[in-house]
Amino acid sequence: MTAQTRYICNVAQQRDEPFIKLAAEVRKLFHQLAATVEALHVDLDGITASHRAVLESLYRGGDQTVPALARSRPVSRQHIQTLVNALETRKLVEAIANPAHLRSPLIRITPAGRACFEEMRSRERALLTSKRSPVTVTELESATDILRRLREHLATITPAS
Repeated sequence: MTAQTRYICNVAQQRDEPFIKLAAEVRKLFHQLAATVEALHVDLDGITASHRAVLESLYRGGDQTVPALARSRPVSRQHIQTLVNALETRKLVEAIANPAHLRSPLIRITPAGRACFEEMRSRERALLTSKRSPVTVTELESATDILRRLREHLATITPAS
């Protein structure tokens, strides 16, 4: 191995290690968020963090198809369909006709689903404001920007499946 090759490998390792540490922290944070959401909303008839995420997508983004919801994650269409079916059973979402596609209905949040999501957000806000945060709003905004840029970069280099 030449000195030039060793230098290139060292630079790659220097970039690689912080990214690996960040990815590990993001996974830990994801699982902690899921556990916190599920503990906070345990009385809401088995609503999981994944159900909450679908409700939030519909609440914020309006009516969407199951494939569109899946692409925005990205997860399988089948996974989202399972979540939508569970939410539909609870009358929190409903399937409506999709004029753009006869075989792929739009999923709409119901008034009960909207109320459920708003209750969840209210509880989450109360929890987050009950203790002083170890990070500032500016730090949160910076972290959000960094994570968004990394996510967008990974989307451009991810091999097609």
